[in-house]
Amino acid sequence: MQSAEIHPDDDMYTGSLEHYEKCGNQFAGFAEQAAGLVGRSTRRVLELPCGYGRVTRQLVKHFDPSRIEVADIMIPAVDYTTRTFGVTGHYVADPVNEFRTIPAGEFDIGLMGSLLTHLSESNARTVLENFLAKLSADGVAVVTTHGVRAHEMLSSGGWFEVAPGDKTALLTAYSMGSYGFANYTPDQPFEKKTVDYIGRSYGVSLIPHAWMVEQADELGYRILKFSPGAWDNHQDVFWLAHR
Repeated sequence: MQSAEIHPDDDMYTGSLEHYEKCGNQFAGFAEQAAGLVGRSTRRVLELPCGYGRVTRQLVKHFDPSRIEVADIMIPAVDYTTRTFGVTGHYVADPVNEFRTIPAGEFDIGLMGSLLTHLSESNARTVLENFLAKLSADGVAVVTTHGVRAHEMLSSGGWFEVAPGDKTALLTAYSMGSYGFANYTPDQPFEKKTVDYIGRSYGVSLIPHAWMVEQADELGYRILKFSPGAWDNHQDVFWLAHR
């Protein structure tokens, strides 16, 4: 099961198996840290979005697959991941930012890797609120953003290829403590299959640490731990729980 072939539509695989597996293993490690914070031996895990299983294939090495539930807007991805790794799947249906097909208040560990990283501010707020609502009373969420480390990389030119005007807008917003967002351009090759499936609402965000602190506080959550650039040396990682 763990050595399953990578799906041909998996945009997360860019030619390096070593890098692909490293990213999955890193995130499974973040989930293990969340499990330690929960402290319960039997845990129900939600991974959203799951894509084609880059992280899921590593999660099943750490958690009981029967206790892992995955979700995604891409129906073929959910089908592949559930069939291949023996986990339970949920299709994310309209309204896609509300996750109505997933039970609320049920999950001890909630994993959201690389979703806020691609959303506008209004969509990110809605997604974060509805995702955190899936946690149990003492559950812990792991959420990643493009923040401190991504800002460093964008400033030095070593990050995503974005149009010059978009780069300026992202950096300006961040310098003012505001949420920055730019849509992917039509010729953007990164995650092209995902963009083709989801549509033009998908792009690149740049999120100040203070924005996450403010949102967590307004929603009744606290940040247990923060690790800048911990995922793949460019995404900041937050561990959150109810206040």
